[in-house]
Amino acid sequence: MILLSDSQMQQFIVNGYVIVKADFPAAFHESVRAQAEAIFSSKGNPGNDILPAIPQLEEVFSHPAVTGALTSILGPGYAMHPHRHCHLTPPQQSAQHHHQDSYEADQNVRHHRTRWAMAFYYPQDVTAEMGPTSVLPASQYYTSRIEAEKFDEALLCGDAGSVTIVHYDLWHRATTNRSNHNRFMMKFLFCRMQEPTAPSWDCSNPAWRETAEGDQLSQLWHSLWNWHQGNGSSRENGKEEDEKFNSTVDDRRNLYVESGALSEGDQLERAYRLSRQGQEGTKALMENLAAEAASLLEANLAAQHTNPSQLSAGFGLSAQGACAVPFLLKHLESRQWPLRAAAADILGDIGLPASNAVPFLLDSLEDDSSWVRRNAAEALGNIASPEAVNSLSGLLDQDNCHFVRHNAALALAKVGPQADAAFPALQKALSDENLYVRGNARLALARLDAP
Repeated sequence: MILLSDSQMQQFIVNGYVIVKADFPAAFHESVRAQAEAIFSSKGNPGNDILPAIPQLEEVFSHPAVTGALTSILGPGYAMHPHRHCHLTPPQQSAQHHHQDSYEADQNVRHHRTRWAMAFYYPQDVTAEMGPTSVLPASQYYTSRIEAEKFDEALLCGDAGSVTIVHYDLWHRATTNRSNHNRFMMKFLFCRMQEPTAPSWDCSNPAWRETAEGDQLSQLWHSLWNWHQGNGSSRENGKEEDEKFNSTVDDRRNLYVESGALSEGDQLERAYRLSRQGQEGTKALMENLAAEAASLLEANLAAQHTNPSQLSAGFGLSAQGACAVPFLLKHLESRQWPLRAAAADILGDIGLPASNAVPFLLDSLEDDSSWVRRNAAEALGNIASPEAVNSLSGLLDQDNCHFVRHNAALALAKVGPQADAAFPALQKALSDENLYVRGNARLALARLDAP
């Protein structure tokens, strides 16, 4: 594999994408393009069946540069998600609006930590006239289109064989095709299967190097860089960095009290700054989490593809790691389901340092709220707890909410070979009414030691 360098990895954290090249002969990519042309003209878009329709795509996503980039970003053992799509932009088709992709058959929180990514493969040379994909660099941490569109657009032009690895939440769109040629792009989804415990790229220097982009989200970037290296807490970098990013009384007092006057970026930076302030910061973040959970609930439930736990204070608590867990466990027992759901989500985003929360998350799998069950199932997958296998199997077999079953199957896949006891439930799930529950069940079965 050709792993990413420190510089490439830091640029991915800042800008949300990196471009590599599957450098097969030109005839290889022309063959893929011609097959796509024939399929679309005779049968239409094959949807998820694009991979069996064009088997050469397996070679693209097995190329050393592509596997190296995906391993660098998602860690070893990452998985290809069953959703994939060939996008055709025909001549004179108008541009799309900038958007973030939804999570297929799921409603996930848009986490900053990289557990999902997309790969855009182009089987032909792409010029600015052909309606290339455009991205808004550094927009992946924003949920607001207004905030995202403040960034300058970048067109993904390049030679055939270009593969762009994209943070799942990066804002992007297809632009207007002003040429006389079809433009094809193959979009495949990939998922992290294990939490980082060490750098998975070609790391020669563990220190973050300041970037030319300035310090717009410096707190956030530093936190993610540390997490990718296997440091589960924002306070694992020593006293010197803590002092460098010292919080103020105003941060603690006004994080969301003045949220109407703060940009989304400012809210995020204050949350990450508070994450460095120990219990004092935790208490402030917990107060703000409760306020957000109440004030944003109606809007989050009304918005499409939005988990009600999409709360900015949660990012600061995730960055705190293990020291935030005792506080979150109290919310996990709240009488208010939005707080229980938020606590389960944040414990999952913390990942391995939240392992002592497993017994409490297991209880949450029986919660009356499907949002709590969904977030708890995802959390147990990130922690990869073998203790959860029987309970997750029960969800997979009995829960009437498809996105709960979806996450139960994916969680069992992340547990891997230690989930052998789930074999009967996973086999039964191969007949689930939901396409992606079936797909995640197949993924989990492939990772078991069972025959």
